[in-house]
Amino acid sequence: MVLNKGVLKGGILCLLVGVFLVYRNLNIGVEQSQVLNFGLYYLFGCLVLIFSLIKFKDAINPISIYVMFVFLMSYSYIRLSDMQLPYSISTVLVLNLSVFSYLTFASLDFNPKPFKFLKLNNELKRILLYLICAASFFTFLIEVVSFGYLPVLQIGASDVYIETNAKLVPFLHYFIVLLAFIPAWSYVMFKETVITKKEFISLLIIALFILVNYLSRQLYLLLGITFFMSYSFYNYVNTKILVRGGLLVIALFMFIGFLKFNTETSISFTEFSRAAAGIQNENVSILESTFTEYSSKRFAALDKMIKFKDDNEYLGFGIYTMRPLVSLFLLEKTGVINRLPELDSEKNVGTYAIDPYLDFGLIGVLIINCIYGFLASRYYKQYHEKHPEAIVKFSIIIFCVLMGMFINYYNTMLIWLGLFFNKIIFGGLKKSGERSQ
Repeated sequence: MVLNKGVLKGGILCLLVGVFLVYRNLNIGVEQSQVLNFGLYYLFGCLVLIFSLIKFKDAINPISIYVMFVFLMSYSYIRLSDMQLPYSISTVLVLNLSVFSYLTFASLDFNPKPFKFLKLNNELKRILLYLICAASFFTFLIEVVSFGYLPVLQIGASDVYIETNAKLVPFLHYFIVLLAFIPAWSYVMFKETVITKKEFISLLIIALFILVNYLSRQLYLLLGITFFMSYSFYNYVNTKILVRGGLLVIALFMFIGFLKFNTETSISFTEFSRAAAGIQNENVSILESTFTEYSSKRFAALDKMIKFKDDNEYLGFGIYTMRPLVSLFLLEKTGVINRLPELDSEKNVGTYAIDPYLDFGLIGVLIINCIYGFLASRYYKQYHEKHPEAIVKFSIIIFCVLMGMFINYYNTMLIWLGLFFNKIIFGGLKKSGERSQ
């Protein structure tokens, strides 16, 4: 393993950011013990990032994508909000065990050869893709009639998102969420000469038009990741452009948040963001209050649920990990399964780490995170060995890890359906450049 200049520069930059954050938090009056915990975990994250870049020689790898979660976890030890409390021993164990088990298995080498499931010829692949799009368009028409208007024409209304969500068609709406994969699937099929360029552009336009009516940032992010990974699978992508694009996305999200703020109020946006995050310290900046609101408080919610779970000796025995099956068979709506409101990990938004613990305790945290790490390593190697079916699979891992600071997307119907149809469509498709017949 060679430490090249790029890795060295990246490592130094991360360390300098860490030093600045330590100085900054001490300067605004954060307790030294909190800053020490932050510094140690942040340093660990930097070392893990450097290790991943050396091992995989690739900026996007199964370990580097997880480092952001480690960085945010480290920052959560800085208690700027009144809603943040010292972590319980169980919370510390859950977080450390989650990180350790994922990183351990993500760094191991596994046989990357995809298993055989169902091999369709190119015509059947094409037909299936069109059937999914047709079912999505049919569902879209039904839901537009239910809404009473085209959502994109009411995009400025404050309640359009809530109103449309209440009128989604059960089961059929799953075809709408599958549209997030259509641009990537159709691009791969175009590059593998399964469909024409004209067909690819047509499917892309249809998918984008329908999705823009649902205002789902999660679907937009998944679409962006899957399409970017499919594009970079067949084309060279400049790393500098990637970094600039990421920074632009972050700036755009912050700008959207600023636009939602009522500029006619008597307080500044900085004061508003601090109040929303529950921060009394007037020295805290907009950026710090934003990280506290959207990241650190998620870990606080995790801690709160863990304490409630321990106090009540609760075990879910799979109702969180197998949530798609619970949803499919209506087990919760029919009263077969009752989820406690205090332990609703989706509504409480307590990071991805809470679900395994709620279901099976610490042993669940260990085993399930090992599985996540295993899948990340396996799909990454399939991607780099040019298996087209791995494009969406590894993209899904990236999406789930990035969204892990909020909720667990591994156990959602969106992800399960994506993996299922991806396997059917691309299972048996030969490596890039070796079109299957």
